[in-house]
Amino acid sequence: MSVSAYHDALARTGYLRKSELTWEPVKGLVTGYNAESLQLEPAFSDRAGLAVDAVYETVDGPMLLIKDAGSTMPTQETLDQWVERAWNLGIAPLLWIVTPTDVRVYDSFRGIGPQSAKGPVGTFALAIEEQMRQLDEACGRLSLDTGAFWRSSLAENIDRSQRIDKVLLREIAELERQLVLAGPKHDDDADAQKRERDLCQELVLCTLFASYLLARGIAQPLLPDNLPADLSRIYEDTTQARHLFDWLHETFNGDVFPRNVGQDARLEHLVLLRDFVQDISLLKGQRGQFRLFKFRFDTIPIELISSVYEEFAQRTAGALSRQQSLHYTPVELVHMALDPVFDGLDARARVLDPTCGSGLFLVQALRRLVWKRCGNGPRPRRIVREILYKQVFGVDVNRAALRIAAFSLYLAALEIETTESGELYDRTQFERLIGKTLFCDSFLEKTMQDRCRKLGVKAIVGNVPWTYVRGNTSTATANAKPRRSPDHAFLSAAIDVVGADGRLAIYVKATPFFSRDASAIASRNSVIQRLNRLALINLSNLRSEDLFPGVRGPALLVCANCGHLPDQDYLLAGRLPWTGDFKRSGRITLTSADFKTVPKAAVLAAPSYLKAIMLGTARDALLMQRIEAHDLTLGSLLERIGIYDWSFKKHAGPLKSQIITRCGQGFQVKGENVKPVSDTIANLPAVFAEDYRAVQFDPTTIRSLEKRGITRVLFERARSIYDAPLLLCPKSAHQLALKKGRYSAAIVNVDAAYSESFYGISFKNRDVRLAQILCAILNSAVAGFQFLFGAGGVGIERPAVEPNDLRQLRLPEFDVTDELARRAQDALDQSEHDGGEALDTLADELYKLNPSEGALVRDSIGRARSSFLDTPEARQEDVRAPDYDELTAYASATCQTVNAILRVDGSEHLMASIAQPLRSDHDPTAAFSVVRFAMASGRAKREVVVKAMAAVEAQAVYDSVRHSLVKETYTYLRERRAMRIYGERDVTIVKPAQRRYWSVAAGFEDGDIILTDHWTQAGS
Repeated sequence: MSVSAYHDALARTGYLRKSELTWEPVKGLVTGYNAESLQLEPAFSDRAGLAVDAVYETVDGPMLLIKDAGSTMPTQETLDQWVERAWNLGIAPLLWIVTPTDVRVYDSFRGIGPQSAKGPVGTFALAIEEQMRQLDEACGRLSLDTGAFWRSSLAENIDRSQRIDKVLLREIAELERQLVLAGPKHDDDADAQKRERDLCQELVLCTLFASYLLARGIAQPLLPDNLPADLSRIYEDTTQARHLFDWLHETFNGDVFPRNVGQDARLEHLVLLRDFVQDISLLKGQRGQFRLFKFRFDTIPIELISSVYEEFAQRTAGALSRQQSLHYTPVELVHMALDPVFDGLDARARVLDPTCGSGLFLVQALRRLVWKRCGNGPRPRRIVREILYKQVFGVDVNRAALRIAAFSLYLAALEIETTESGELYDRTQFERLIGKTLFCDSFLEKTMQDRCRKLGVKAIVGNVPWTYVRGNTSTATANAKPRRSPDHAFLSAAIDVVGADGRLAIYVKATPFFSRDASAIASRNSVIQRLNRLALINLSNLRSEDLFPGVRGPALLVCANCGHLPDQDYLLAGRLPWTGDFKRSGRITLTSADFKTVPKAAVLAAPSYLKAIMLGTARDALLMQRIEAHDLTLGSLLERIGIYDWSFKKHAGPLKSQIITRCGQGFQVKGENVKPVSDTIANLPAVFAEDYRAVQFDPTTIRSLEKRGITRVLFERARSIYDAPLLLCPKSAHQLALKKGRYSAAIVNVDAAYSESFYGISFKNRDVRLAQILCAILNSAVAGFQFLFGAGGVGIERPAVEPNDLRQLRLPEFDVTDELARRAQDALDQSEHDGGEALDTLADELYKLNPSEGALVRDSIGRARSSFLDTPEARQEDVRAPDYDELTAYASATCQTVNAILRVDGSEHLMASIAQPLRSDHDPTAAFSVVRFAMASGRAKREVVVKAMAAVEAQAVYDSVRHSLVKETYTYLRERRAMRIYGERDVTIVKPAQRRYWSVAAGFEDGDIILTDHWTQAGS
C-alpha cells in the first residue's frame, strides 16, 4: 500500500483522523468487508476485479469507492479496467483512484458516451495544496455527509439513468424488441404473437444467466464436451444453442428453464444474441458500436441482474403486468424495507414475501440470514442451503416470476457460500424450490395463509399490488377494502399470518391512510389497532421522481414490530422529503424534523391527524382538529338552502325529480360516445381552466363552445348549474390564485358554461350574499390550510381539489347579514392590492382563531405551494436556502412561543441571533442554517428581539458544528442531522438550509420543543 499517497489523500479530505499512534478511519469509512456492510462485499472481492481499499458510506448510502493504485503509476489500461468494474458494481456514484502523485475522481454511474467518457471528472495533485483543498471542498467527507457534493461541478453530470442496471435494462429491452421483429409475423393470431414473445423472453433469460454462470466460473466444470465456454461461439449455430438450453434445463432441475426451452430459436435470433454478448450495443444511435463499458457478469451483483430482469419482464408483459397491478421495486427500496425487519431478528427466523415476483426481497433476505448466522466467518454450503430450503419463502400467482425467483436464489446461494474441505465442486445440484418454498398461488386464499401460518413465518416483507386497474376482476381488487386498494387485502392477510407482534415491512398505496372514505378509515384503523409497534413512512413526496419506475401513485411503507420503534400506544409517523437531486442520484435523505412519535389514540380519533402530522407539525394537527370540530361543511350548508349535488346523494328518492340541480362539475369534452352539444349551452361563454381568474371575472368575452368549434361533448350536465350568479371553484388552476399556495374561488355574474375543471354552484333564486361570504372564505388561507392538512388526497396523490374535498370544507356557523356580506366584498375587492390579508383577517374572526393560530394558517400558504402547484419549480422553492427575513420570522415565532410562558414569571425572556452565512456556496457548511436563542433578563416585550449574530461568533458556531452535523440514529433510520445544542443559558438550532425547515410553523414547533426540554431538564 502506498501509505504516503493513500493515507495523505484520505487524511487531508477528512476520511482518516489522527489518533495517538496511528491514523484511524472515521465513522462511515469501511476498510474491509464485514457483515454489517453486506451490500459492499462485491466491492472488496477480488473476483469482481476491483478490490477497493475502502468505501465511504454517508447517511444516504454508499457514496465513494476508494482504490489505492500502490507505489507505481498504473497504466491507462489498468485505470480503464478499474473504472469499468466500478461501473458494473453500481454501488456508488464516485470512484477515487489514488496514484502516487494524484487523486483521480471518476463518475462511476456513467456507462454511456464516447471513449473520452472513461476519463476522470477531476484530477487533483497531492503536491498542490490548492488542488487538495478543492478536492476536500468538492467531495471530501463533510461535503458528502452534508450533501454539498451534489452542488459541486463534479456532480453536474452524475445521473443514475446511466447506472449499470438502467443501461442493462435498456439493452435487454431493445434486444427483446428486435428478437420479436426478427421472428415470423403473426398479425392476425394473438396466441402466436404471445408464443413468439414468450420465446424471445426465454432467450433473453437464458442469455443473461448463462453469461452469469460462465463469467463466475460456475458453468465451466459442468459443461458438456460439445459446448465451448464462450457464449458468442455457442450462438454461432442453432444446434449448439439448443444444447445450451437443454443443459440449463437439466442442471437446474426444471425449476427455472422448462423442457424444450429455446428450441424454436432461429439463426436470426442468434445473430442478435451474439451481438449482445459481444458487447455491441443494440440501442438507437449506438447500434453496431461497442459499448463504452462491457457488461461484466462476474462483477454485477446478482440482485441487480434479478431486479433488471424483473423490471424488464414487467415492462414487456404489458397488459398482464398492469392487470395484476405489479410494480418493480428498486434495490434501494428493498434495503429500506429490510433494514428495520432484520434489526434484532432471530437468525433462524422464517421470512416470507407474499407477492415475491422475481425474488428481489427474498435474495436480500437470504443474504441477511446467512450473515446473521455466520457473521464475518466462513459461510459453509450446508448452512446456506439450510437457510435457502427452510427460512426463505415466497408466494406469487405468476409461475414465470417464480422461475426467476428460484434462479435468483440459486445464484445468490452460489455467490454467498464458501466451500469447505471435502465438499464436491458440483454446487449447482439444488433441491427444487417451486412447490416447497416458492408457491404458485394467491396469498389472499385462506388455504395459502394457513400454510404460511403453519410454517411459523416471523417476518413478512414485500411490495404488494397496490394500484387500482380499471377492469381488473381479480380477487384482490373485487374484494378490496378500501375501494380501489387491493394492497390492503394483502396487508390484512399478512397481519393475520404473523400476528400482532410479527414483523412487517410492506409497501402499500398511501392514499387510503389519509382518506376520509369510511372504508379507508376503517381499514387504516384496523392496521393501527392490530399491530403493536408501528411505523408509517410516507413516500408520496417522491411520487413524481420515478421512485417506482413507471408508477406515479403515492406509496407508504408499513413497518411493524421492528427494533427501536415506539411502544404499542404510539406510532412513528414519517415522510421522505423531496430533494432536487433524487431523480439523478437515487439517494434518500432523512432529517429528524420529518419523523414524529405520535399517540395512536390521536390518529384513531381524527381522520386528518395522520396527514397533518406528516405534512405539517403537531400544532397543525391540533388546529385541524379544532377546525373539524365545526359540524358545518360546505356540502351541508348548500343542502340547508336547497342546493343539492345528486352525485353525492346515493338515496335521493323522489326528491331528485322535484328539485333543480344547482351545483356540480361542468361539461366534459373528451371520451367515448360523445353527443352533440345542445342549443341551451352551445352559445354560452365556455370557461376552461386557462380562462379563470380568482375572486371575480366577467366571462362575456370568452368564446362559446360553438365558436371554439366544439360541437360534441361526453357530458353536458344540467343547464341549471350554469345559471348566474355562479360561484366557480377550480380543481387545479392554483397558479391563478391570489398568491401561489392559496386556494381560490370566483363569482361570475352572467350565465356561463364551465368545464369539468371547475365545481360550480348556482345561486339563482338564492341569497347572493352567501356567495360573497363563501367566496371570501374560499380565497382565504384557512381554506388552503384545510385542503393541505385535512383528510383527502391533496398533497398526497394529487394537487387537484376534488368536489368531495370541497364539499367537506369545514365552515363556522354565521348569520348571513348585509354587514358580513359587505365586509366580505370589501375584503375581496382589496385582495388584488393586499394579496388576501383582509380575507385572512375576516376568516380569523369567523373561525375564532387566536393570533398564533392565524399566523400558522398564513404560514401554510408557503408550505402548500408545492402541493397545490405540483411543479419542479415549486418544489425547488421549498428547498432553497431561507433568507434573513424568513429566518427572522422563524426566530420570532420560536421566541413568542417560549416568551408566552416566561411572561408568567416575568424575570427573563428569550431572544434570538441569526448566523449570517460567511461561507461560499461550495463550503459544506453552507448546507445548514443556524439560529441561537439565549435567555435575557427582564419581562418579554411585545416586539421580539432578533438580531444578526456577530461575525466572529457566527464563524465559531459553524466551526464548532463542522464535524458533527451528521449522525446515524438506528441502522434503518439514517438522517442528516438537525441539532439542538444547549449551553447554560442558550440553545443553538442547526438544520438544513432549506425553507421548509425554517417556516413560522417550524418556529412554533421548535419553541414547544425548547419548552419541553427545559421542563424535562428542570424536573431531572
